[in-house]
Amino acid sequence: MANAAERIKAISQKWFIEEPLLFLTFVSHKLLENAGIHSIRCGQGRIEYNPLWAAERGDARLEEALKAELIRILLRHPYRKNPSSDTETSYIASNIVLNEHYNFPELRFRAKDFWNDAEHQKKSFEFYYHEYALIKKPSDPGKENGGVMAVSDEEMRGVSAERRSAGDDILENAALWENDEFINEKLNEIVSRAEQNAFWGRLPGALIWEIRAALKPELDWRAVLGGFRRTVIAEKKVPTRFRPSRRWGFMYMGKKYAFTTHILTGIDVSGSIEKEDVALFYSCVNRFFKYGVEALDAVQFDSELKTEPRPLKKARHSIVIHGRGGTNYQPLIDYFSDNAAYYDGLIVFTDGFAAVPSVPPRAARKLLWICNRKENYLSNHEWMEKLGRCCYINSPL
Repeated sequence: MANAAERIKAISQKWFIEEPLLFLTFVSHKLLENAGIHSIRCGQGRIEYNPLWAAERGDARLEEALKAELIRILLRHPYRKNPSSDTETSYIASNIVLNEHYNFPELRFRAKDFWNDAEHQKKSFEFYYHEYALIKKPSDPGKENGGVMAVSDEEMRGVSAERRSAGDDILENAALWENDEFINEKLNEIVSRAEQNAFWGRLPGALIWEIRAALKPELDWRAVLGGFRRTVIAEKKVPTRFRPSRRWGFMYMGKKYAFTTHILTGIDVSGSIEKEDVALFYSCVNRFFKYGVEALDAVQFDSELKTEPRPLKKARHSIVIHGRGGTNYQPLIDYFSDNAAYYDGLIVFTDGFAAVPSVPPRAARKLLWICNRKENYLSNHEWMEKLGRCCYINSPL
């Protein structure tokens, strides 16, 4: 019987014809034996496998395991890890995505293991990362379950025991995961070639969509804020003798523009928003709207409005979080609609994980959603874009 390296080489040669995208991804990484791990893992530009583990599997099972790692690579799961990321949560979220969009029989962790509703089917990595993180930490009494299964400590220990008995060491399998812009660019080129030549092979359409989504360019949130400001800006002409008329000179008074725009900002202060996120939002938005806005008021909210509107400049100098309950956008939207005669626009700073509110069409044209994380933006931008503009802030001006 051929050794593992020869069998894997034969599989890759078959992919050259049948699965060109998988083949290009495979040859973009180094294949290495590693007897010190239990099974197979990827990251840092390489795919490592235990030769004894490979020998125990037939060609079909070995091909499925390799395919899972290659799809994981194409979705950038090993190359989007931040220092603050939870490794276990990242790996489990990755496995759920793979099973939801492809269904690997031997790959542990599926959405139905943790949730019993349709809202948790076929979602993104960021969505499952956030939802599983909520299960892991103590529940927030201010939040509703929202279809999440009540997973007891005993059940969680059972899942962990089952994982250990199968030799599926999560920390080991994700040990190579780290953000790598060079490899991300290399994968961009591979997926772009697949787009141009339509060589997706036999990958399911939903999975192809997820791979394409990873190609999206970085969002320029400054441009989004600029476009929003131009949309809501209100101005009035005021005569002045200090500026000559363009047509008649100083014989007639010229005109200057007095800006009268009032903007309301809603700050999500539920338990998933950090104080540092709020401080960054205050800083960026206050500086960006410094010119052309007469009033920029801030109100904190979670499941209800927690504070009265107050000038953003004052609010940012003494940040006190008044909420920490669940999140409900509707009271904020209703307040903005009831005060439409005073406010020209609404900016909502949030993580995006709450029930989609009802927004009147006229209000949606004056609404901007700003997410506190890129991953939260990716999980929620589709519904946000139907109810206004949206972006995320991850760095100061």
